Parts: sequence; structure tokens; C-alpha cells
Amino acid sequence: MSFPAIKRTTLVAIALLLRLELAQARVAHSGTFQVNPIRITLSRQSSSSLLSVRNDSTEKIRFQIGVFAWDQNPKGEMVLNPTEDLIFYPTLLALEPGDERRIRIGTNDPIVASEKSYRIFVEELPPLENSQSDGIHILTKMGVPIFIQPSKPTVQARLDQIGFQGTEFVFEIKNLGNVHFFPRAVRVTGADSQGETVSAHELQSWYILAGRTSEYRIEIPRADCEKIQNLTIEVELEDKTLKEKFPLSPQTCKG
Repeated sequence: MSFPAIKRTTLVAIALLLRLELAQARVAHSGTFQVNPIRITLSRQSSSSLLSVRNDSTEKIRFQIGVFAWDQNPKGEMVLNPTEDLIFYPTLLALEPGDERRIRIGTNDPIVASEKSYRIFVEELPPLENSQSDGIHILTKMGVPIFIQPSKPTVQARLDQIGFQGTEFVFEIKNLGNVHFFPRAVRVTGADSQGETVSAHELQSWYILAGRTSEYRIEIPRADCEKIQNLTIEVELEDKTLKEKFPLSPQTCKG
């Protein structure tokens, strides 16, 4: 294909922005459009909500809306499944530059004993064939979490399965409550016999859904491992901090 032919072709790249809610902002931006809010909570007292979508670009954008049940596998990774638990409208929309429209979301079954979790996706569709735009067109797909909260939320967490697998230090954060939580920080610090810090790791945290577990792994170089007497895990939650110390023996560092 010649260079002029490439210029006339619209290339499409898809960016999945699934963790925009990590920041404490109230609006999620993609560069071409924004959604607000970045998290939705439904309950017995409030069984419906609105999600606004605004076109910040200079061109008309078409969107497709979809909702999935959100679960996590044993490693804490996202698992999405089709669902009919939630009602939402519209499923398709088109916005002119600067326009904003609201999507109504609701449930007919807001009474739950343990929190249910979902994700609503606002997906940018390719331009129509008669679009005059050239070059690369980036399509963005935003995912916003939706929670149906029980009447008596209980937050309970525990550190578990702490130990070494080869040269990796492994531990789990278990959610024993009936609602999700989002650790503010997850840290692992290694100290020598004098209490001096040998290694420090700040790990990426994310949602841990009700009844689910998130696994963390850290590679500990042998040179550091041989100096460390204790590894300390700290997990900062909203109202408390989980902390546990794991002693190392000379045999631990042999891998």
C-alpha cells in the first residue's frame, strides 16, 4: 500500500480505560468525551441513578452502552458476564460536539444480603463511512462500576496465605465482609536485624469485591533476602490498617 492510500484510510485503535475511578475525581475524561459520576451505588432507598455522557470533541460521536455483572477470579482479576439484572436506557446514542445526555440506570431487585457489583461501559463507535476525518481515530471504552449495596454494610478484611514461592513473596487480601473495599495503600517493607529498611515496595491496589480475594506477588532478590530479617505487610483501609510481620530464616532465601 502506498503512503497516500494510508493517508486516506481511517485507522482504528481501541483503548480500554477500566480504572479511571482510581483517582478521587468526580468526572472521568477520555480526551474526546467524559462520564459522570465515576461510581454508582444503588440500594433499597435509591434503586435508580443517572450517568451523564458529554462529547468534548469537535466531531459527532456515536456510543454503544452495555452492562455486565462484575466478578473477580482468585487473583483479583476482573471477570465480566452478561446480565439482565439492571435496566438502562438508551443503549445507543449520538452526541454533537459539546452535547451531553444522561443514561438512566435502575434495578427491580434492590434488596440484597451481600453487595452485587456490575460495570456499565460507554463505548465509542467508529465514525460513519462518510466521515471526512483522516488519520488515526482513537476509540475509547469507559467502564463505570455499579454497586447494589445491602441495608447493613459490613467491611471486614484479613491478610492470608503469606509466604514464599521460590523467590517471590506472596500474600492475599481477603474480603470477608458483604461490601467491596478499595485499599488506600498496600506496602511491603523488609528490615534487617537492626531494624534498618533493606527493601520497600508500594503495590498497586484496586477494588476487592465482597467475598473475594486479591493476590499480591513481589520478587525479592536473593541479595536483599539474605539481609532481611522481617517482611512487614501494611494495608491501609478507610477506617483501619491491616499489619502483619513475616520472619525470614536463612533457608527462605535459598529459593
